Amino acid sequence: MSRVGSGEPSKGSKAVRLGRDLVLLLGILAVFAFVTLVFFWQWIPYLDSALIGPPEDNMQDFWNTWYASVARDSDFFFTELLRFPEGTPLYYHSFTYPKVLAIAMLSKVVGTDLSTLILLQNLSLLVSFPVAALGAFYLVRHFTGGVAGAWIGGFVFAFNPSHVQHVLHHAHVSSIEFIPFFVLSYLLALERRSALWLGLAIAFYALSALSSWYHLFYLAYFIGFHALYTSIRERAFPRGWELLAPVACGVGAAVLLSPLLVPMVTAAAGGGSEYTALGTDRFVADVAAYVAFPPVHLLAALGEPIYRNLSGNAWEATVYLGLVNIGVMGWLFLRSQTKDRALLSYVFWGMVVFCVFASGETLRVLGHRTLPMPGALLAQLPFFENVRTPSRAILFVYLFLAIGVGQAATLAWREHSRLLRRSGLVALAVLMALDFYPARAEMTPVSCSRGLTMIGDDPEGGFGVLNLPSGRPAAYNESNVYMFQQATCHGRPILQGNTSRNVVVSLRDRLEVNDVEAQRRQLSGARVKYIVINHPAGELFSWRPEDGLQDEYLRTYPAVYSDSEMTVLRVY
Repeated sequence: MSRVGSGEPSKGSKAVRLGRDLVLLLGILAVFAFVTLVFFWQWIPYLDSALIGPPEDNMQDFWNTWYASVARDSDFFFTELLRFPEGTPLYYHSFTYPKVLAIAMLSKVVGTDLSTLILLQNLSLLVSFPVAALGAFYLVRHFTGGVAGAWIGGFVFAFNPSHVQHVLHHAHVSSIEFIPFFVLSYLLALERRSALWLGLAIAFYALSALSSWYHLFYLAYFIGFHALYTSIRERAFPRGWELLAPVACGVGAAVLLSPLLVPMVTAAAGGGSEYTALGTDRFVADVAAYVAFPPVHLLAALGEPIYRNLSGNAWEATVYLGLVNIGVMGWLFLRSQTKDRALLSYVFWGMVVFCVFASGETLRVLGHRTLPMPGALLAQLPFFENVRTPSRAILFVYLFLAIGVGQAATLAWREHSRLLRRSGLVALAVLMALDFYPARAEMTPVSCSRGLTMIGDDPEGGFGVLNLPSGRPAAYNESNVYMFQQATCHGRPILQGNTSRNVVVSLRDRLEVNDVEAQRRQLSGARVKYIVINHPAGELFSWRPEDGLQDEYLRTYPAVYSDSEMTVLRVY
């Protein structure tokens, strides 16, 4: 029977420690949930009536939630709701599987009405902030041994500007919450030679990859980096457990993911350019963007001239590290002692390596291509060439940055007087928060035209809807809107739809536009009952020559509804 103080912990002391650990965990979540509310207070009143972010890929993400919760086909990975009547596979689609499946299960309890699904969708985005901060807290504490540094490091990783930007646009890219848990589990598995921690690392690897398939590669890059770094440091090749653990981690994750990976690899091997459209050298991290204020920053106007010259769009180009963080890292370099240099070296090289990955095929400086990068080689490898938008690898730069900033805070806490360290760290935290604070928080309102409701109320089943304008290939942003209209208003199959990779040739691609009578026969034969012509709204719905003449549609098909937003025509 064990006794307290005998050198063997008693059951009581274990229970006390577990209780304290649980209280700490809940406290961390509560604090960072509060920070999330402060950061995004503008969204809170509208979480059940509008989508987070401007009208863009967030509408596609809501379609994913609706599909998983309400409208999924018997074969989840093939649907006729998009690209009707042929349908389309969904293996490469942008599902954030843990979230859409969690929402699907919750919806069985709370319901699937529109406002409930919108609320669940928005909450699933916001929850990534406190959960990512929780994981980063424990990871930074593991490296630094300091709680103060862990708080600051957790904030730096979870609320980084790239994460904020992608929450506005991409549910899958913004799902970074499992990453720090994977890294911590993997490192503990190596250090403790623990099969249990290795199993947890494999589970978090799979969850990360299911959140965004880009993470499948980024985590593999981290495993490779860590193995190479430790080999150089120890001047010895990995052997024994140090060799077995990374191999087992990769193989274990691949086995768990094989039901999804095998069809993806097979499709990519037999596919064409549609799998690598836009390439791997457009959405990249520009050197200037590391220090330029991003579009949602309080001082965004100062960074706007730089962002005008960057490749791709603003949210993919956002890799701002924070001027405050850069200053802190400079202080850490100057003040760190010999014993701290090992961690600083690990952080520095980790940031450099993932900056290289984020740079794509060539290093960009103010939009100009300069030096060739290793990404050019990766772009030639089978399957790896399908990993577009290299800038998303910046999430690991932020993770290493969080460790470095956390170490600086830990050193400051230990070296200075109690009053000075507390006031200094509070001031530092405030400056960091201001430097990452999003000044603009856009939302997409949800509303349904009576014309779309009328289509949904039609008692006939099995018919489809052609949305115009769309062009050929279908215009990307308009197709997102059409998916959103389907999910929120009528629920009928549509001829358009974005699936991350549009890999099928469907009726929309073959549609006759110059002979409207021939087109009518095409549509009637395919059971396309309605044509919805959306009227111009801002940058959306400009009529394209590829769609034919709008007047011909209005003369050929009877109008059954019209308002300022759209005209609904009936085919048969």
